Amino acid sequence: MIDDRMRGPGHGATTVWVYDERRRVRDDVASRLVALPFVGRVEVVGDAATLVQRLATRQPDVLLVGTQRAVDTGLTVATQVLRSHPTVPVLVLGAPDDAETVRAAVAVGARGYLRWDASALEMGLGLSRVGLRADGRPPQPAAPVPLASVGAPAPSWAAPLNGAGPRVVSTTVRESAPPVTLSMREMQVLTGMSQGKSNAQIGRELYLSEDTIKTHARRLFRKLGAKDRAEAVATGFRRGMMT
Repeated sequence: MIDDRMRGPGHGATTVWVYDERRRVRDDVASRLVALPFVGRVEVVGDAATLVQRLATRQPDVLLVGTQRAVDTGLTVATQVLRSHPTVPVLVLGAPDDAETVRAAVAVGARGYLRWDASALEMGLGLSRVGLRADGRPPQPAAPVPLASVGAPAPSWAAPLNGAGPRVVSTTVRESAPPVTLSMREMQVLTGMSQGKSNAQIGRELYLSEDTIKTHARRLFRKLGAKDRAEAVATGFRRGMMT
């Protein structure tokens, strides 16, 4: 169950896959993604086994996995993908008040969270925080995706996911974290990080030196309990510091 949407010449080369069991949700999300200038290809997958089989042969620049509060299928799929392909950037799509699922997904390696009804602009910011630049190119060269394989017949979806039940997720999810207050400068730095900007770029926009930006970054990492940019931005979104 795969749908493929492409942009015309002159658009970006970023490939985004959307997994969600609900056709309405995945089609709606795909329609917003193709509006982004740096997204050149969107593939929509509605079956978990098909997604896993396709990942065995090629991978997207970003994978969006839809979750539902009352159904654990999305979280199970995200867990399976991240165990088998830990380098695939995964963002979870879900309801804004489903903090438990978001925490569980991030605990197993998801890069962050997007509301399923996010605007195209908000989705663009979400993609930027997993390392994509504004022109759609990843920060380091990536192997080209063979276009010939895109038109291949969809694999059978009859095979179940191996080890589908997520382990350790429930024990990894923490209780609500204590409130954290960031200074204005720290919030500006965190926002710049969420947009995929380097320390130097953030410094130029704020008229501050790169060393000063690094100092603010270290402070906000410490406050958020984050070890790097990706974790800091994901934590900021989970805590509702950014929208």
